[in-house]
Amino acid sequence: MDPPADRQRWVLGMLAAHEQALVRYATRLVGDPDRARDAVQHAFVKLCDESPGALGDRAVAWLFCVCRNRAIDLVRQARRECGFDDLRPESSAMHTTHEPTTRESDPAAHVEAADLAGVLRGLMAALPRLQAETLDLWSAGLSYREIAAVTGKTEGHVRVLAHRGLSALRAHPLVRDLLPDAAVPSTSAHS
Repeated sequence: MDPPADRQRWVLGMLAAHEQALVRYATRLVGDPDRARDAVQHAFVKLCDESPGALGDRAVAWLFCVCRNRAIDLVRQARRECGFDDLRPESSAMHTTHEPTTRESDPAAHVEAADLAGVLRGLMAALPRLQAETLDLWSAGLSYREIAAVTGKTEGHVRVLAHRGLSALRAHPLVRDLLPDAAVPSTSAHS
């Protein structure tokens, strides 16, 4: 049994390291920042009941999985309460930027990055749900194995979903215009 102080440090460390990524992920799943924070809070409350030794290196994937399951429950509950048409992934919550600026940052670079992020969010929303979710988890730093554990898919299927999602993004004209060198894969063999 872990001493309470060690468990508390572990949970607080996990909170500091993963809360923002979980909130972004859950917001994209549920389309509402408040419900997303509820899903994340649920995941961390459940984490308090777990032992660091029992979860080991699966702790991050476990957190995302618990958060995902709670987010899905919240979406189902909201559908029953207000109808599916009221839950649009294009909600304004999906298109807000929560990245703070600092006095040291270049305002033009921040605006450009926010514009690019907005374009990418819009393109991600147009992807099939599983591809978008896979890329969300991948961009949050999860490995293919961890994404498979979160989504309940095989690791091979996750790799296919990521490849198809990234290929679709790269092939989109907006991305090709923004990143012309990276968007067109070379057909020649590299030595």
